[in-house]
Amino acid sequence: MKKSHRKIKTLISIGFLSVIMSGCQTPMPSTGPTPFRNKIQIAESIERLELYTRPTGLELSARDNVAVTQFLQAYSQKGDGPVYINIPSSSANGIGAQQARNLIRQRLRQIGSHGAPVQMGQYQTAYGAPAPVVVSYRTLKTVPQDCRDFSDLSNTYNNQPYSSYGCSQSSNLAAMIQDPRQLIQPYDLGAPDSQRRQTVYGKYIEGENTASELPDRQDIKVDE
Repeated sequence: MKKSHRKIKTLISIGFLSVIMSGCQTPMPSTGPTPFRNKIQIAESIERLELYTRPTGLELSARDNVAVTQFLQAYSQKGDGPVYINIPSSSANGIGAQQARNLIRQRLRQIGSHGAPVQMGQYQTAYGAPAPVVVSYRTLKTVPQDCRDFSDLSNTYNNQPYSSYGCSQSSNLAAMIQDPRQLIQPYDLGAPDSQRRQTVYGKYIEGENTASELPDRQDIKVDE
């Protein structure tokens, strides 16, 4: 009887250890790094500005003039493609079309974007209905992420972060990026400074220190 009890205990112990070992050998799923779990999404957006014409043509107030300048400055910084000027089809003989084209081209020259393309067009509207001249351009924007997580954040039995971990960090980073094109492709490298390169090479040949001279620094001493 004692031997049978020992065998049973031995078998139970072996089975218990095998269960523990098998649990340790089971691969745990990984959620991956934060940049891959909470990617910053980029979408195309349309920025537009409406300018209303009068029977005598396109007459802008001081506030409208400032709005046009700021709108085109934003285009020069983050716009993609041409500036679109859409005239309502109900305008008699396209009143305001030429004025709008001249205005946009003039402001683009003033802000240093005289080479920007301008494309004219029309849109359908009822005759006699108030319809503005629409100035627009395409741009890229980051899409806000929904970082709400209604799951139990204390449930970390598998030693993995919860699904929205790092989402707020990605959202804050997206809000700070001025030009989303930085996330698509890097900026082009500028031309190298050939004069500086020749200076460094000359010092290297002469066995001199190739580093730039540091300016005089202010020494700060603290009395102990």
